[in-house]
Amino acid sequence: MKNLIKNPIFAGVSIEDVEKMVVCFEAEKKIFHEKQTVYVYNIGCQKVGLLYHGCVSINRINADGSLDMLEYIEDSGIFGAAFSFFEHDDEFIVLCEKDCAILFVDKSHITKRCFKACAHHSIVIENLLTFMSKKIVNLTEKVDILSHRTIRDKLLCYFRMQTAKSGANSFQMPFSFLALANYLCIDRSAMMRELKKMKEDDIVQVNDKKIYLNYTPKS
Repeated sequence: MKNLIKNPIFAGVSIEDVEKMVVCFEAEKKIFHEKQTVYVYNIGCQKVGLLYHGCVSINRINADGSLDMLEYIEDSGIFGAAFSFFEHDDEFIVLCEKDCAILFVDKSHITKRCFKACAHHSIVIENLLTFMSKKIVNLTEKVDILSHRTIRDKLLCYFRMQTAKSGANSFQMPFSFLALANYLCIDRSAMMRELKKMKEDDIVQVNDKKIYLNYTPKS
């Protein structure tokens, strides 16, 4: 429960009230292991997932069966809110990237207040709206990355965003290089070749998943 209270949807809600809401929401806890399918969102799916711990990736399923990674979600994250609340024709799959425990809640239990009309339920709804607003900002970041034409520019754009968030000239990649290629919608082999050139040009240093950015954009 300690990890669950850290979830942004429960900001401002006491642990006692969170425990009551989990019961009221008829939430279902499930355990998943790496590479397992967590959930598939298509027409009519209305489950919101709250992570206790672990990591998952959100992927769009293309017509040819290939996947485009849209997002990587870690401890105390939320997924499925946008898919549950808005109609869409695309199909999305949530994959377990690191062993995780997830609490599934039906959309209707969040949006429809129970007969007790608890004050903390209103807080949760407000938190969810705030969370979804932040998701829009995150999507604009990805649009910015994909707007760059070359692999190098896409990598640099992503690296700059991550170092800005870390407040340093380095950051720890949350996923594998294959996942990074999927996220940037580029071929992994081509990306690794370009990354090698960037290291030779002393633009970046790579130590396992630790990225050091030496590049300073021209003013």
